[in-house]
Amino acid sequence: MFVTIGARARPEGLVGLLLECHDRIRTFTDLAIAIGERMDAPTAHITDACARCQRYFVEALPLHVADEEESLLPRLRSRSPELEAAFATMHAQHTEHEARLRELLDGLAKVRQNPEDTAQRERVRTAAVQLRTDFERHLHSEENLIFPAVEDLLTPDEQAQIVAELRARRQITAPAASNRSSRTTAGPLLDETKS
Repeated sequence: MFVTIGARARPEGLVGLLLECHDRIRTFTDLAIAIGERMDAPTAHITDACARCQRYFVEALPLHVADEEESLLPRLRSRSPELEAAFATMHAQHTEHEARLRELLDGLAKVRQNPEDTAQRERVRTAAVQLRTDFERHLHSEENLIFPAVEDLLTPDEQAQIVAELRARRQITAPAASNRSSRTTAGPLLDETKS
């Protein structure tokens, strides 16, 4: 049984879309942790979860980073010099996440090849727990400092233009329906952890 993330109505507006992306970051980080913790999970669930995490962190997460770096920050930077420190921190954290993401992705690839490798599963769990800590600090800052500035400082037309850019980015990079489903479902392993 697959758990559908975001079965509710599509979010409205730019901030809603960005928050939906943040929900997926949290979901797939939790799924990576479950890969390392659920030693009793069926092999098929582990390999499927690894594939989903790999797709998400390789394809979807970089799109979200591009949304912020290429569409959001340039517009906000010109409007809010007092948030310059938050913008600099956000950019630096995007760069800092890369090493941990490489570690996670390498571990996921190895677990996908050999789901019985407990050392690699622990490696995945450790990397995902560290990423969850890093991501939570990062996401909290964005949600509490930067996203309110989006609504306060950008006009509805500017926000709509950014939304169009976000959607265009995904149209260019999402050739298959399986790619889209990797962004919206966590799969059975995460469902089992919530039981």
